[in-house]
Amino acid sequence: MIEDPFVVLAATPRAWASTLHAHAADHGGIVVRATVLTDPDARREQCDVLVVDDITSFLTPALVAAVHEAGRAVLGVFDPDDPQGKGDLVDAGVDALVSAEADPDELVGAIRGLAGNRRIADPEAPATPIATPVRRDAMTIGVTGPTGGVGVTEIAIEIAAVLGTTGRHTVLMDLDELGPCHAQRLALALQPNLLGAIDATRRRADVTLGLHRLSRRHPLQALPGMTTGQDWTHVPRGAVAELTADLQRQRSRLVMDLGHCPEVVEGAGGPRFGHALGTARACTDLVLVTAPTPIAIARTIELFSRVHHGTPQDRQRVHVVLNRVGKDRWAIEEAIAELRRGLAVDVVHTVPEDRRVARAAWQGERADRGRFCTAVARVVAGCGWAST
Repeated sequence: MIEDPFVVLAATPRAWASTLHAHAADHGGIVVRATVLTDPDARREQCDVLVVDDITSFLTPALVAAVHEAGRAVLGVFDPDDPQGKGDLVDAGVDALVSAEADPDELVGAIRGLAGNRRIADPEAPATPIATPVRRDAMTIGVTGPTGGVGVTEIAIEIAAVLGTTGRHTVLMDLDELGPCHAQRLALALQPNLLGAIDATRRRADVTLGLHRLSRRHPLQALPGMTTGQDWTHVPRGAVAELTADLQRQRSRLVMDLGHCPEVVEGAGGPRFGHALGTARACTDLVLVTAPTPIAIARTIELFSRVHHGTPQDRQRVHVVLNRVGKDRWAIEEAIAELRRGLAVDVVHTVPEDRRVARAAWQGERADRGRFCTAVARVVAGCGWAST
């Protein structure tokens, strides 16, 4: 059984390409690394198989020869109603032909057949897979909350910052599928990001090279999210779990901003399954962030029922954070009572409203002092993350 081969697609308006891309993301079998528009791009992108069709504008015998010289194969996709197009592919020297009307499984089978046991010659990848075991003290803290802007991102950033000051290696990951924002929020470059890290993991390269350092004094790093939410449609099922395990081998704390864990994500190829939802169920600790309003609390209880469904109760610790708490004591007590009733938890952590947080957001930095920071530090201590 070979590993999933890496594939590069020549850009085409035909439906087979988008269908294949979506099928690979949902079911695996191949890894689509890129879509190329020009001859130089097709030669430069590393892959096992280049897939072209009979209307690829830059397809020439010279390109196919160059791809073959690099040790890669070329699959041609032809229109069964156009004999001339099939002939052009044969004349160019492609290794195999598949009809554009073939189902995705047939396309994947043809690609895997061409790839065989050959893997890409990647100078950054070690000769053998990394076998370092996951650290015993590894911990994954997933932070999520309902729609409506309850402050999931701010809480996730501050939890990671507090853990970083304890001397534990900590990585802050942006896994929000709909609104990734850590790069903008912390004034980080958009690249490298999560998509590159997933690719590095699948190539057995050093994933830590793509992390951004957030502090000169503390072992705190960040992995920004996708450039756009649409990039999630290119991520195969299970790829986030592979990346998480890879980071756990080297970092003892992962703090993951999961957004509000949608069950599906609408993409160019149609609805995609939710990666964040699966990640939330696998975390050692799940943090539910909510606000002191009836709607936010109701949505939090509904979110918890989705996220925690099928998760063994004894394998995940659940923590509730009531964020942006004001001075109305009656409203606070009502919110806490409702959360305890709806979520069956004994402790509800409270974090007060703090104008420094909004000001820091405008400045592209985290609030490093004030009531908000003090309260989140208490949350970290109360959950036992700093001492374990």
